[in-house]
Amino acid sequence: MKSSIFKRVFAGMGLVFLSATSSVATNSEEDTLKRVQQAKYKAFTGIWEIRLNEEIRPLEAGFKNFLPGLDYVLVDEKMRDAGRNTLIFRGQGDTKVVIKLRTFGIFTKISIRIGIMGNQSKSAQLFSYVYRRM
Repeated sequence: MKSSIFKRVFAGMGLVFLSATSSVATNSEEDTLKRVQQAKYKAFTGIWEIRLNEEIRPLEAGFKNFLPGLDYVLVDEKMRDAGRNTLIFRGQGDTKVVIKLRTFGIFTKISIRIGIMGNQSKSAQLFSYVYRRM
């Protein structure tokens, strides 16, 4: 009798724990979706673009800090004004990665192009890697 009550209590606690962890995961996904407004790939130019509800400086710092962890080296930086910046990285096999950041009011547009023709999946992976570590 006591063991069946213990099992029921233990099972009830497990359900409460699972529902709490799923709500935390859902909240973090919702927060990310609120910040990421639009992502698209332009096949003709090879540019992967995303709009974020983020400031430009943390994004710039994120790319500078975390892409070297993936063996990409910052070789050039072109800052046109306070709202526009271009970062150029070189990676494995001398692959060129161009990241353009531009502020439009409350959001920042990020453009990523890898190589001459672009690479949609690799661009999305680079952004995801950096954004999750910010």
